[in-house]
Amino acid sequence: MRKLKKYSNILPIQIGAMALTLMMSACAVKPSSDMDSPAYHHKAGMRHLDMGEYDSAVNSFTRAIELDKKFAVSHAGLGIAHANLKDKKKARKHAAKAEGIAGKDPQVLALCGKAYIDLRDQDKKWHKDARRLLKKALKRKKGHELATYYTGEMHLYKYEFAEAEDHFRSVVDMKGEHSGRADKMWQLSQKIVRAVPGTEVGKKVALYEKISRADLAVLLAEELKISKLIERKTTPSVGFQTPSQANATGPTTPSDSKGHWAETWINEMSKYGILEGAPGQPFYPDESVNRAEYALAIQRILSVVTGDAGLETRYFGESPSRFQDVTSSHPAYNAMALCSERGIMQADMITGRFQPNLPVSGADALLSIRTFQNALRMTF
Repeated sequence: MRKLKKYSNILPIQIGAMALTLMMSACAVKPSSDMDSPAYHHKAGMRHLDMGEYDSAVNSFTRAIELDKKFAVSHAGLGIAHANLKDKKKARKHAAKAEGIAGKDPQVLALCGKAYIDLRDQDKKWHKDARRLLKKALKRKKGHELATYYTGEMHLYKYEFAEAEDHFRSVVDMKGEHSGRADKMWQLSQKIVRAVPGTEVGKKVALYEKISRADLAVLLAEELKISKLIERKTTPSVGFQTPSQANATGPTTPSDSKGHWAETWINEMSKYGILEGAPGQPFYPDESVNRAEYALAIQRILSVVTGDAGLETRYFGESPSRFQDVTSSHPAYNAMALCSERGIMQADMITGRFQPNLPVSGADALLSIRTFQNALRMTF
């Protein structure tokens, strides 16, 4: 009796533990097929991330974790997805969870670093956390491809373009899984390094895949210093006003730009007849700029600062056209030919196509501005 009494308190505990184990087993999510595995759903989630389908990525990563709650890479994937869905709290939660489960795995650490990189517009601490994780990943495995690639991204979004260029080049040289996209980012970094953005807004716009008319107005004002440039011209053209003259004429805000974030810079462009439009008329600030429109803006500036109005008609009617895809009667042909002649913009070296309707990227716009500045120095 004493022995039974001795163990009587233990038996209920053991029975309770067994019952809990059985309940957990009963509630565990079981795969419905061979394809219903954490690894399969994780790969699907990563594909969704690459395509920008963040809600679908969340679903795939969540299913992977339902099947294996300690599947760390999918917690990291959820961190990236939620960061892009602008949910900072969930992004940090899952990145921390992934690091807690597999804090020594360089692949997991690299993905967690990416989650913080994608929080850069929402979280002031993004750089500190991303750098810590990526440094830890590379310490665990020197030259880890994904960690090296994301370190390049981290430098790029911190506007450390030379460092970004070095890391992307390293990934390209590895000739691994990520060398293709690294090559694209390497070329972008090289272009920005050559363009040498001199202002914070220039550095920011340099990363845009395509720029708007408002973005271009800011670049021309801040990077090209258009007002100072125009003040230097010695032969005012008919109908043109210097900045001091324009300032005396009163308000010139285009009708669709009042209250726009770039209103000040748009006013500056409309005063001088750059980017077309007239004072009080629509400017269409949020429309993308294509290569033909960019060439027209450069033509206008070059004509004004040199005092040579003939530059705006010099190449019309050329035969044959110097471009495979543009006739010499195209409204922007003269501008394209002028920019090509001065080395400011070029046609494709292989096809000879100018591609006038192609959007202009921030890096291309900046690089053209630098080339334009060099052309102006020669002119003056």
